[in-house]
Amino acid sequence: MARKIAATPEIKKEAANGKRTASAAPTRPQSMALRGVGNLPGKGFENLERGDILLPRVTLLQPLSSEVTEGGQKAGTIFLNLSNKNLGKEVLITPVLHFRSRIKWNPRDDGGGIDCSSSDAKVPTTNKYAEQCAVCKHKEWDNEAKTRKDQAPACTLYENFVVLLPSETGVVVLPMERTKTKVAKKFYSMAALKGGDMFDFTYKLSTTQEKNADGQTYFNYQVADIGKVTSEKERAQANKIWAALQQATIRTEERAPEESIGAVQQSAASKNF
Repeated sequence: MARKIAATPEIKKEAANGKRTASAAPTRPQSMALRGVGNLPGKGFENLERGDILLPRVTLLQPLSSEVTEGGQKAGTIFLNLSNKNLGKEVLITPVLHFRSRIKWNPRDDGGGIDCSSSDAKVPTTNKYAEQCAVCKHKEWDNEAKTRKDQAPACTLYENFVVLLPSETGVVVLPMERTKTKVAKKFYSMAALKGGDMFDFTYKLSTTQEKNADGQTYFNYQVADIGKVTSEKERAQANKIWAALQQATIRTEERAPEESIGAVQQSAASKNF
């Protein structure tokens, strides 16, 4: 998935007041802006373009995830896709920024893959269904369908967080979709109500086992406020990442949700997020 994040009037105002520097709207190449930040490229990558930045993706492994069925990993654990590293059932994260995206996946029985997508959850890459996501029928619930799976929107909304993993000194994308959307809403609200920058505090991301209405077991995220203030070193690192990425096109590996393990069982609160 990819997302291009534009500077907001608030960001521009803060920059004018000296609270944020003018680098909030960088004109230099992406590799220059990100040089030496976390696990992003440093010297020698001057020819790297903005769209070339592929951030690692955090995945919550489900019973039918390929890493579990084929790779010997354990369901209910947090997995880094690019480094193939298992982080276990909990990890500390420092959120840097949030963005939304959408993907309409082709049915797996039809070969899978992406049918349509939007990097900002507003404008799709193709107008085959609609010119704006807001008026596309595929984002809506079909209450007349007979099964929960068929009732769920054909287009999946992703609530994405760019986060720092303090123990990994790296920046990754934490996507939350479908059953995880309610967790994303709670996380975003929790961070917003604390005031200040999103990365002023560090949180605990853990996993929990749940069941849907059909008794199928799946795993979901939990985010806890542990009252941990981000260290000055990590905050400075997060601020650099924010300045470099808040206008960039953020890309990560696209991966269809495991629909057969409760991924379509959404609550009313998730529908309205």
